[in-house]
Parts: sequence; structure tokens; C-alpha cells
Amino acid sequence: MAYRHVTFGDIRVSYTPALDGGGMEFGQAYVPFVRERLGPVDRLLEWCAGPGFIGFSLLAAGLCGTLDLADINEDTEPAVRDTVRVNGLDGRAAAHVSDCFAQIPPELSWDLVVGNPPHVNSDDAQTDYRRRHSPLIWQDSDWAIHRRFYRQVRDRLRPGGNVILQENHRFSSPEDFKGLVAESGLDHVGVFDCGPGLEDYYFLWSRLPSAGTGS
Repeated sequence: MAYRHVTFGDIRVSYTPALDGGGMEFGQAYVPFVRERLGPVDRLLEWCAGPGFIGFSLLAAGLCGTLDLADINEDTEPAVRDTVRVNGLDGRAAAHVSDCFAQIPPELSWDLVVGNPPHVNSDDAQTDYRRRHSPLIWQDSDWAIHRRFYRQVRDRLRPGGNVILQENHRFSSPEDFKGLVAESGLDHVGVFDCGPGLEDYYFLWSRLPSAGTGS
């Protein structure tokens, strides 16, 4: 496979255009946000990772110690493995082909889960996502993927763990997801803009309740 490359810090990430769902662009808002709001964590998962633009940029910025990258698209795994090989990241970063958490080893858990999941709750929306990419990248009808994620993520968080997902104001409202967060047993921390020039995007932050304070 002939990959294209983009560099974050000292990490050169391999990708193909078909795998790029925006993590190389608006997904980079994660780096300043995590640095300013959370600081470094030990274990991090990028969910719906594609080639791992978000996760590898956080790793390159020193904001996580180890990185797991999960995506349902089988084409993402060889790209991530190429990045791991080229950068000597064996033991620090790993790829998983998984439908949500189903195929990820059950012993794995994380301090922080991030992701740029499919943003469009529609089967037929005429959007840039539809024109440029497969539905795996843009489509989440009835928010079924989000529902499955929030049902499962609590059991995969380490004590004090956080979930920060990047969503799109054009296709959703934070109210679409607050009920899913509540049903998951996580605490809703807040909704945060992604910064200048990224007004379409927002972070939805939730976290595992402290011992004795949550369900």
C-alpha cells in the first residue's frame, strides 16, 4: 500500500484519503483542549480512529503514555500498524478492528477515551461526508453507534476516567446525547466549543463518577 503521510511532533502518520474523516484538521482541536483541561494521562483510546490522527497527535504531544486505536473499518488497521512500525511505537500504540468495544481485549481500560465518530443521523443526507466518504465515516442513523458506545464505555474506564467526543453542530445538538450520557451512568461535565475557525464543532465531555457519588 502506498500511503500518504502527515507529521505530528515526531510521529509520522500513514493514511489514505479514504480514511480521512477530519481528524487531521478539526480533530487537532483535541491537543490544546486536553493539554489545558486535563493534562497528560497514562492510557488513552481513540474510538472511531481511522488512521489515528487524533490519537497519534496526542501521543506526540506527550498527553498520553500508551495509545489504543479502534475502528470498525478493517482498512484502518494496516495504516495504523505502518505508523507504529515506522515510528518505533511497538508497545506504546496498538490497532484494534472492532465494532465499538466488542473485539477489543476485555482487560483493556483507559483514563481517557476520545473520538471523532460519525456525525450525521440520516440515511440520505446530502453532505460533504456522503460525497467524499463511505457511510462508515459519516453516517449514524438514529445515533445507534453512539447509543452502543455509551452503553459500553463506562465498564472500560479506569477510576476517574473521562470521555470527550467531538461532534458537529450542523448535524446534532448536545441534547441529542445528554440522555445517552445519563443512561450510561457517567457524569455530564459540559459542552465546549472547539476554538476559532471550528465553530461547527464541539466537545461533549463526560466522566466516570467519583466513588460513592454516582450510580
